[in-house]
Amino acid sequence: MNADESAPPWAQRRFGDDAERIRAALREALLDTQDAMLDSHVAGRSKKRFAAGSARMTNQYERVAEHVGALGIEGTERIKPGTFYELILVHNTLLYPVHVDGVEGAAPGRRWPKKVSGVVRELFAAAEKPSQRWVAEPFSGLEDSQPVLRRSLAELAGRDPQPALVLIPYEMNLAGLHRAWWGQATMLDAGGTLDWVTECSLLATGEALGLSVVPTPRTDDGFDSGRIPEVPLSTRGEADRVLNLPPQTEAEEQRAKHAESDEN
Repeated sequence: MNADESAPPWAQRRFGDDAERIRAALREALLDTQDAMLDSHVAGRSKKRFAAGSARMTNQYERVAEHVGALGIEGTERIKPGTFYELILVHNTLLYPVHVDGVEGAAPGRRWPKKVSGVVRELFAAAEKPSQRWVAEPFSGLEDSQPVLRRSLAELAGRDPQPALVLIPYEMNLAGLHRAWWGQATMLDAGGTLDWVTECSLLATGEALGLSVVPTPRTDDGFDSGRIPEVPLSTRGEADRVLNLPPQTEAEEQRAKHAESDEN
């Protein structure tokens, strides 16, 4: 799917008339995250990427919650999953951004991009279990026992209807936002095997958003590199010093010569 088209069918079914607004808010949230990351990197004045990484990690949640919450959709709320961030719940759906280092092909694969943390396992366990897209489950027998949910997520899992979980994988580094997707998946085992039960739809691309690569400092010799040349200064003549005549610049000398030429 092209990032410039309307919201995909699965999103329209889930979010109804608000699908396109939510999609636009998510794109703006990722752009805000990009700006915060790059600003932190510049302010940090370091070649290391610790400041940028921390800014991206915290802003990805805060900006999604901010932009989607600003839509004012009835029933929207912030959920505290028991960690440092909050997630936004809209149309009974949790939106979870996840950074990926790089995606081979047109969409994220069927593996969680990093080590599966306890809170991530609990989020998948607390969310509804969408119907599979195939008849026979190819990973039958590999499922792990359900984790014990922390209180906030146990309350969420006990709601009727049970909330859904939509993932927002995105590629971003110091060159900016590259690509982002959204879709619904289930986690099949503790190793992070994913089953995308909806299309993992393209949400944004850097090219479509008109983003440019942040230039890196030059290390080669440019026109303004190297040592400043030493320009020899001409001395005043002995006669000028004896007569105590004021020094003249080259421009003044040229103007004097032109004036003499005009008078002759």
